[in-house]
Amino acid sequence: MTQRERFLAIAVGGLMLAIGLQWAFTKHRAAVKQRTNLITSLEQQKQRLQEELLQGAYSDRQMGEYLVRSLPSDAERAKSDYQKWLLDLVQANGIANAVIDPTTSIPMGDRDEFAYYGFSLAGKATLPQVLALLHEFYSKDYLHRIRKFNVTPAKTGDLTLKMDVDGIALKSAPKANEPSKQISWKVNSEIAEYRDAVLNRNFFSPPNEPPKFDGNKQVDAIVGKETRTDIKFNDPEGHQVNYTLVGNSPDFIELDSRTGSLKVNPTATGKHDLLVRATDNGYPSRSVEQPLTLVINDPPPPPEPEKPKPEFDDAKQTVLTGLVQGRDDWTAWMNVRTRGETLKLRVGDGFEIGSLKGTVIEVTQRFAVLEIDGRRFTLLPSGNLADAAKSAQDD
Repeated sequence: MTQRERFLAIAVGGLMLAIGLQWAFTKHRAAVKQRTNLITSLEQQKQRLQEELLQGAYSDRQMGEYLVRSLPSDAERAKSDYQKWLLDLVQANGIANAVIDPTTSIPMGDRDEFAYYGFSLAGKATLPQVLALLHEFYSKDYLHRIRKFNVTPAKTGDLTLKMDVDGIALKSAPKANEPSKQISWKVNSEIAEYRDAVLNRNFFSPPNEPPKFDGNKQVDAIVGKETRTDIKFNDPEGHQVNYTLVGNSPDFIELDSRTGSLKVNPTATGKHDLLVRATDNGYPSRSVEQPLTLVINDPPPPPEPEKPKPEFDDAKQTVLTGLVQGRDDWTAWMNVRTRGETLKLRVGDGFEIGSLKGTVIEVTQRFAVLEIDGRRFTLLPSGNLADAAKSAQDD
């Protein structure tokens, strides 16, 4: 074998060896991949079986919970027990004119695994009563739900309530099944957790506005005398307003909570600061506080008694009938017709005729000058005393 043939044989042998190694490596890699895929498939199958086992266990646990919460499997017992529970529920929460009627009873599922029962509930209630009803309904761990809920305002101020309720009874449940008396975990046991969120809003009108003060900030009273004053607050929505005194107040003060009438019967003078709170009955209820000042004074002095007025005013029937000259001076003759008397007056004489009281200032042959309450006027012959005095007062 020549050198060339030897090299060719070695090259062919090496090539065959490489091809064999490549084939063996490929075969091994395919076997490893097949084994890995098989292991992965088995692990996935194992995981799926475990999940199915868990789902089965969860379903068994869930079914056990449903069996505890189910209505009785006996149809008549289920309807009568649940209707009685609804009746007790509305009575306990003060629902007026309550009417509860069964509406439907339908088997469900391919093999009638459970039955569906429907009930209708109607009545009248306040919003707090509706809230209490809903809280107690969802606290009961029945397999039930409220399918339809309708609340509308009534003219009387209450709410008209209408509910459609569904209940479920499992076929495998006991015929006289009684659900657990424990409160459902879905509901907080304290109704106060829901009261503020539900009641402190107005579902049917704009937000409620507080009452507005409409009165005097100072209240005057008199010692030893009972005084009544109305503390006035106007509510924008026309709600009823309740009045209370905030803090400590004197014993002689009383406030009517319904009308806002403040009664004061003090025994001593002084000044007191009061704080009045007005609260309406809207939803939500709103309050406002108004400071007031109570001032207690002494009683005023009694009025002076008025002089009795004469039935007839002599001054209106008095006339200057003459001016007579004497030895040294002149005399004014005034005839008081109502008395049938003639007064002869000289300068400086005072007179009181009826409602007029004055002094003679001057007497001449043509007139007399008189003065009444600091006003002077002239009285001519045949002149009326009252008319002349009135003219002087008007001037």
